[in-house]
Amino acid sequence: MVILALIAVLLALVWGAALFCRGGLLAGCLAVLLAGTCFGASFFSLPAGPMPLTSDRLLWAVLLVQYLIWRRFGWAEPKPLGKAECLLGALAVWLCISTFSHDWHVRGSQPVAWFMFFYLMPLGLYWVARQSRLSDKSLKAMFAGLAIFGFYLAFTAIAETRQAWWLVFPKYIASSSEVNFFGRGRGPLLNPIANGMAMTVCLAGLLMCWPRLGRWGQLAVLPVILIFGLGIYATLTRCVWLGALATLLIVVGLSMPRAWRVPLLVGSLLIVTAVGLTQWDRMLAFKRDQGLSEAEAAESVRLRPILAAVAWNMFCDRPIAGCGYAHYRDEFVNYLADRSFDLPLEKSRRYLQHNTFLSLLTETGLIGAGLFTALLVIWGRGAWQLWHAKAAPLAARQQGLLFLAFLGGYLPNAMFHDLAIIPMMNMLLFFLAGVTESLRPLHSNIKYPNPSGTIDVAAGVVHDWNPTPGTVRWAPKAQTCFDGG
Repeated sequence: MVILALIAVLLALVWGAALFCRGGLLAGCLAVLLAGTCFGASFFSLPAGPMPLTSDRLLWAVLLVQYLIWRRFGWAEPKPLGKAECLLGALAVWLCISTFSHDWHVRGSQPVAWFMFFYLMPLGLYWVARQSRLSDKSLKAMFAGLAIFGFYLAFTAIAETRQAWWLVFPKYIASSSEVNFFGRGRGPLLNPIANGMAMTVCLAGLLMCWPRLGRWGQLAVLPVILIFGLGIYATLTRCVWLGALATLLIVVGLSMPRAWRVPLLVGSLLIVTAVGLTQWDRMLAFKRDQGLSEAEAAESVRLRPILAAVAWNMFCDRPIAGCGYAHYRDEFVNYLADRSFDLPLEKSRRYLQHNTFLSLLTETGLIGAGLFTALLVIWGRGAWQLWHAKAAPLAARQQGLLFLAFLGGYLPNAMFHDLAIIPMMNMLLFFLAGVTESLRPLHSNIKYPNPSGTIDVAAGVVHDWNPTPGTVRWAPKAQTCFDGG
């Protein structure tokens, strides 16, 4: 079995290298995401102490080498730093300080591993994606790739809940040795939250293809959308359902005429309210995992206020810098005996924090949580401006809409789970943000200097850069990165 796994990894590396050369940096980023989702640690890993080597980590290193080669020969598209990059750099520096200023040796150097895998690797992916040379064709290919991958995830999730294990690949998904979430559509990441978020953004990618399809193509896509819906439902995760609904409302609402948006929003709110009032008890308690009763499923909802109370007490003690990155598990037990809240805080002893923002707030304080929140705001603002850049090509504008849709699915899940420590979630977030920020000049009013004067990038005259040798200035090339569309 080990020999077969090694052969599979070697083949993947060979094909990945060919993809890197043919598809450029964007294809390399997608290869890393695919490897991390389907062929991560559960599929194959080489022991290397507390930080085992996996296929996605190896490909990530290859991607960085590829970026250096592309940059050396002028095949990348370097861009000046913006507010988002400054915030991202500050966040990385603060997380590094928070990690190494505390006991980073605990639990086999877990703080260092989390910092590297959940933030440094995504940061590298963001930087490469942001420097990628994008075109109308490459963005369309990315949307189509997301749609195809999402169909696989949805089909697999449905097969899982129906226990049609012969249809499930990779086979480790069918193994009951991984008991967490078994019985739900947990997908290759073995996590229904991650699987649901991936399906949601892939559904948004499918919807980006809609305007380019003819009438028969759109009719053919309708049953595929239904399969996506069934796959998302198969996760049996309430926040995933809310995130998918928010994603659909964003894509459909921002794509339709302005006069129709308010009726759509009001109608959706009425439907959600009616479902909530009539089906509340059933939504709170229903059979999900094979090893989890209905009462235990309902208990998970009542656990959130308890975790929030613990986080509040921890924040009040260390509001600025927090208790140290990845040290929540070591510190929260000191707050379970507090009786100032009329809540059974002891019930949270077995759990990590279930909120992305509260987790950062307790571990890195207002500095870390503030930087991360500001980063999401800057990214979201840039995506909004890109979608409303009427002079930009459709594919570029749709990338802005795709990222807004992703944020719509991200925030409901982030309020009920710590997405930062779920494998590939930060990788996906940072990748999509990097691609979106790569297109920022299409809606930016900044004028970049060059020897012959200034060229207004926002006017659509120039959409491509190359650093001029021997100078720190950024000289635009006399061509656009979009060749049509």
